[in-house]
Amino acid sequence: MKKEKLLNAIGQIDDKMIADAKPEVRAKQKRVKFSRMAVAVAACLVLLLAVGVITPIAVGNTAAGTITMEINPGVEYTITRNGKVKEVRFLNDDAEGALAKVALKGQSLDTAVALTVAAYKAAGFMESNDTVLISFDKKLSENARLKASVSENVRRALEKTKSVHTVVYASATSNDETAAIAKKYGVSQGKAQLIADAKKNSSMSEEELANLPLDELVWLQKDIDSKIIVSGYIGILKAKAIALSDSGCTTRVEFTEARLIDIGAKYPYYRIVFNDKYTQWTYLINAINGDILDKNEVALFISLEDARNIALKFAGLADNAEEKVEFTKEELSRNSGRPCWILEFYTTKFQYFFKIDAKTGEVFFFEYHIDIRKAKEIAAQDAGVFEEFSKLTFTIEEYVGGGIKTPYFYLVFNNDKTQWTYRIDATLGHVLDKSEVALLVPLQKAREIALKDAGITDENEVTFTKEELNKGPERPCWIIEFYNENYQYSYVIDAETGEILFSTRYVSMAKAKTIALQDTDLSDGNKVVFTVEELVAGGIKTPYYLFVFNDGKTQWTYRIDATDGSIMYSNAEALMVSLDKAKEIALTDAEIPKGVEVVFTTEVLSRNSGRPCWVLEFYIEKYQFSYKIDAKTGEVIYNRRYINIERAKETALKDAAIEENSKVVFTVEELVDGGIKTPYFNLVFNDGQTQWTYRIDATNGGIIHKEDKALR
Repeated sequence: MKKEKLLNAIGQIDDKMIADAKPEVRAKQKRVKFSRMAVAVAACLVLLLAVGVITPIAVGNTAAGTITMEINPGVEYTITRNGKVKEVRFLNDDAEGALAKVALKGQSLDTAVALTVAAYKAAGFMESNDTVLISFDKKLSENARLKASVSENVRRALEKTKSVHTVVYASATSNDETAAIAKKYGVSQGKAQLIADAKKNSSMSEEELANLPLDELVWLQKDIDSKIIVSGYIGILKAKAIALSDSGCTTRVEFTEARLIDIGAKYPYYRIVFNDKYTQWTYLINAINGDILDKNEVALFISLEDARNIALKFAGLADNAEEKVEFTKEELSRNSGRPCWILEFYTTKFQYFFKIDAKTGEVFFFEYHIDIRKAKEIAAQDAGVFEEFSKLTFTIEEYVGGGIKTPYFYLVFNNDKTQWTYRIDATLGHVLDKSEVALLVPLQKAREIALKDAGITDENEVTFTKEELNKGPERPCWIIEFYNENYQYSYVIDAETGEILFSTRYVSMAKAKTIALQDTDLSDGNKVVFTVEELVAGGIKTPYYLFVFNDGKTQWTYRIDATDGSIMYSNAEALMVSLDKAKEIALTDAEIPKGVEVVFTTEVLSRNSGRPCWVLEFYIEKYQFSYKIDAKTGEVIYNRRYINIERAKETALKDAAIEENSKVVFTVEELVDGGIKTPYFNLVFNDGQTQWTYRIDATNGGIIHKEDKALR
């Protein structure tokens, strides 16, 4: 499959390139036939031939210098005096992944260039790149004639690919700065020089410059040697300039998409998407004449990082390096239709709560208080039971804040003999109110009361799932829940008198599911997926179990009476889109070619706002995907593409410069995607001495945030 894509991308290579790729054929065609009468003369001239023939061949195979070709993947060719590629070196992993199986050594330079562009095109690198950087080493740069000849050969080869608009030439300069840049970012000396020069003309950091698309890096140069290859299109760089000029944006922007669309469109065009952190613009630019075909402007929210900085500054913690801050909640939400960042974090002394306007950065809600653990310790110490703190049962741990003069923690706890109720000032930690009640009915006695009422004589026949001392209507009570093979029970028992205040008995959920399956003539062995299984009991006359399940072709909905197991309601609904069809729709939408290995990890029929849909999750070598497909119409309701988490971990480990044989433990590996602009992988890992925290962009693998700290 990979070879077929590569051949399709190459297209028709001209006869000269084919001939160059097979030098042994040409050599055979040039052999001179000697007559038998010339044998004696030839024998006499053996030494002369050795000097006159072998020496030129050896000279022709001598390395003439190195030339590097970069878009983002970078490859270095060592060429001989006769124009052949003698050695190949990949500057980064992208280049190695695209070119490792392409035979470049021994080819003529123009053939190697054509094969390289074809491989890049097949791998998708040319989709958003039409500028190529050609760098010459010092040896080639000093040979003006050879450099000019090589430059022209490369230009002609690139022109024939029809994928390149602009070629930029750079001569390598040997100095400590460019050498360090080249080594650090895996680029050529020529590109390192462009980065170093751009640092003088831009406020961007060296790392930001190194990660820029090549055309934007070229844009920052004051003086550059470049040539336009006649392709019929204006080029991505000019399309960006047109869009920027029309938007009227004068601040620094980030281009998140810039690509040529010339298949399936009436007019070939460039899709350009960029933002300045506050507004995002989308432009469609005619690729032939530069006309603006369409444009759109959308207001953006402030970033999570900006919101965190606003909160820390507001709380007076921004400049306090000694105060350790841990964020526990970072959520983009809406407050009465007002988009806002909800942030929660704590220090060694306090917990903080913020709501920050996601458009303006205004703090419109702020609250802080002592940590709830501290409040519990204060209550236990005041009650005189701090020494048995680990044995205490806290049945209520509640923060009471919104709109009152003195926010407080409401705590109720017991030690099986006494129950205490406390109100602790949430800001100062003072005891505002307290009370205690002696418990006359211990837990074991409450269990015996419940079992006797249920008619169960042997405690070993049941499994207890909840045993909690709580405060009922003005009196403490035991809440006890347990089940056996056929039923599940719930009891509320007065902790002072032993009176049963409330009790229920329901058929077990497993039994209710069996009743529903048997009614559909499906056995437990059938491939059935339950998408809804819940007990509905609050405030209704007849509690029931709600079940929704399917076998991939039909979806059933059942309501089973929770008290006696009778069927209250049933419905069967044919699914028009089978699981196999849904998978086919998802793979097509994801543009995954046939033959690529796909592993599905989730195949669930669920409901999306009451709408039956297939929830599919799958992955290939580099990416993982999440889809929701309408089970009736086949419409794609939701889709996401992320890099594989293993790839994100590799990126973090490589950036942290951790050796392969080091023992590293990942303590956090999670995908964060709820209501945020850029989904990311949150990774925390350590080697026993240092702990690293990374946020890796889940869409492109870029590093959003990183930090490290020494472990004591």
